[in-house]
Amino acid sequence: MSEKLKIVTLGQGPELVLLHGWAMHSGIWGGLVDELATEFRVNLVDLPGHGVNRDVPLSRDLDELADLILAELPPALWVGWSLGGLVTLNAVLRQPHKVQKNVLVGATPCFSRQADWEFGASVAAQQAFSDGLENDYAGTLHQFYQQSLGAAFLDESMRRLGKSSITDGVPAKDILYTGLHLLYSNNLQAGLSTCKVPTLFVGGIRDRIIKPESMQRAATLMPAASSVLINGAGHAPFISHQERFLDIIRGFLKEDQTA
Repeated sequence: MSEKLKIVTLGQGPELVLLHGWAMHSGIWGGLVDELATEFRVNLVDLPGHGVNRDVPLSRDLDELADLILAELPPALWVGWSLGGLVTLNAVLRQPHKVQKNVLVGATPCFSRQADWEFGASVAAQQAFSDGLENDYAGTLHQFYQQSLGAAFLDESMRRLGKSSITDGVPAKDILYTGLHLLYSNNLQAGLSTCKVPTLFVGGIRDRIIKPESMQRAATLMPAASSVLINGAGHAPFISHQERFLDIIRGFLKEDQTA
């Protein structure tokens, strides 16, 4: 029998949810958590199959995944990065009454290239990454970590994740493939125009995982959304530019939307 979803909470204040990205866990947020816990009650959610929830099955259905997490949380502010951002956006679209505001970091409504979405990864690129996991597991993960976290911040990222090597503590391979399926098989554009939940897309100008303009474009499709791109940052601006990132999301999360 699989375990119940575990959620680690720290601090006091308005409820805040943090959702990490593919192949990682909540440790990637690092010192950001301590900073936010001075103003919020931070809920650290490891995705099923990851971190403390390693024994919880990861569904291939994005709706089921979002509902599983939503069921364990009170109404809250949400911050989701990459795959966690996709889950966050789906949660917003499914149960907007439970997501008061959301920050989508290095995330878009569609990670794959579509006829109506030019910004995602091509089928060839998706297949090449999947093949790389099968044929050169460690090398492919190392390349992904460098691209997503930044070569200059790789040691710091490994420290946050408690890793002694790139493959240390990585979710099981079937979980990784399920995560890729979730990323590449979902297109959430259809619900954006009617979503009134205040939304902020935050990304880096130098993002090598997704195109920065995809976040700007997504924001224009939502009536209560905006975007901020941080100069010099890549896919993980909360690591390379933590103070700037904190200033941005604090301003957004604490802004009075009724004014």
